[in-house]
Amino acid sequence: MLIFLQNILYNLFISMGVILGGCFFGGIAATFNGHPPLKTMLDLCEKIKIWAIIVALGGTFPSFKMLEVGIFNGDIRGLFKQVIYILSALTGAQLGYRLIYYLEGLSKL
Repeated sequence: MLIFLQNILYNLFISMGVILGGCFFGGIAATFNGHPPLKTMLDLCEKIKIWAIIVALGGTFPSFKMLEVGIFNGDIRGLFKQVIYILSALTGAQLGYRLIYYLEGLSKL
């Protein structure tokens, strides 16, 4: 059970880190290119959100394999774990997106 909870936290923070890191470095590149950095960061967040989820899950094929085993072979426990892992990665990516979104909103004040 402890490993399961650790993996949930890994997925959450890895996906959030991919979003935040990619957007911050993209904002730096936008500054060098003369584009508005915060708008560019927000655009990048929307584009790389799915990739952050894929990175956190370690690729999509193991996740789909576990879903297949869970559905067709009746391994409900494995299916439940994979759904929780996917939801934690989605949550991390959404949290990273929201942080960038609120950062852009704060800059307008």
